[in-house]
Amino acid sequence: MKILPTPVEEFVNRTDRNRSLAFGISGAVLAFWSLYRVFWALYVSMTFSGIGWSPVSLMVPIVLWGAIGVVSAVAAFAFLTRYAKQT
Repeated sequence: MKILPTPVEEFVNRTDRNRSLAFGISGAVLAFWSLYRVFWALYVSMTFSGIGWSPVSLMVPIVLWGAIGVVSAVAAFAFLTRYAKQT
């Protein structure tokens, strides 16, 4: 099952193996940072709603960091899979 479009997969396959490792690790770190930001924004929105503030203002950062996290996780998976190949 392919999760990447063909042009992106061709780009990943053309990337050097060591550079793929660097891109993969960077993408994984960004994905974990995005997950942290989403959980933190959810915590803050629940806390602020407890004191009467509207949590709607934090929906944009939650969606933004969620999208960044998904894209970086897919990129990390693609580059680390490329690194795991022997050729």
